[in-house]
Amino acid sequence: MARNVDIERSFLIADDAMQGLWGLQAYIRAAVAVADKDQLGQRLPPIGFKLTHEWKRYYDSQELILEMEKVGEYVISRMCLLDLVAVFEAAIKQFHQLLVDLDHAKKLSNNKYNNYATFLKWAFETVHINPLASTDAVSRLPETCGDVDNARRLRNIIVHNNGRYEERYRTQAEAFDGGWVKTMYETGFEDAIKHKKPLLLSRDRFEYFSHSHVELLHILHNTIQRKFFGHNGGYNYAAESKKVEWHRVLSG
Repeated sequence: MARNVDIERSFLIADDAMQGLWGLQAYIRAAVAVADKDQLGQRLPPIGFKLTHEWKRYYDSQELILEMEKVGEYVISRMCLLDLVAVFEAAIKQFHQLLVDLDHAKKLSNNKYNNYATFLKWAFETVHINPLASTDAVSRLPETCGDVDNARRLRNIIVHNNGRYEERYRTQAEAFDGGWVKTMYETGFEDAIKHKKPLLLSRDRFEYFSHSHVELLHILHNTIQRKFFGHNGGYNYAAESKKVEWHRVLSG
């Protein structure tokens, strides 16, 4: 049987968006490596920039350059993580709504405090039994799902606490039914919570989270297509000899 086209369209939109984040990271990394610091300063606004339609903020462009040299990698990686989590959240909510519309699923609670976590539980339950994926991907699934929930909690401290660790990072770790999802934390998180340290998310760590989100997105999409629509082929870049189409990924 054929794939459901609406589910596949939502999947491809999310898949492209996540690849676009990798492209952005790779481009910025290369651009920063070859940037001339003197010319960079000349291209920045000299003393101020427009903050709102009315207000202007004054700043030191050299101070900005020096600070970005120290923490720019972490700032960019954190911002990309926000987008990564938002894209994945939107995708699984769209998957679920499409299945609800077709009477394949029941509507979930829309409590504003646990909304995303509730949909993650549904996604994890969907892929838990008989997922459509490679043997290696299936064996990684407890950690992969844990990674995605870890990113959700990191997103929360970025949004709600200016990127500094706080107790909610620990307390918001979900106890998923069945206990098969492995709860994941960042290295040194206990000391970081105690001393309210900032999240220093490297490029490599962001890429790791990207791998887990993309892999779980593919497993969830393929499993839904088989479980509800009888399609057993799955969606595989290598099998379809498909390279990244940057003109489409980056510009829609």
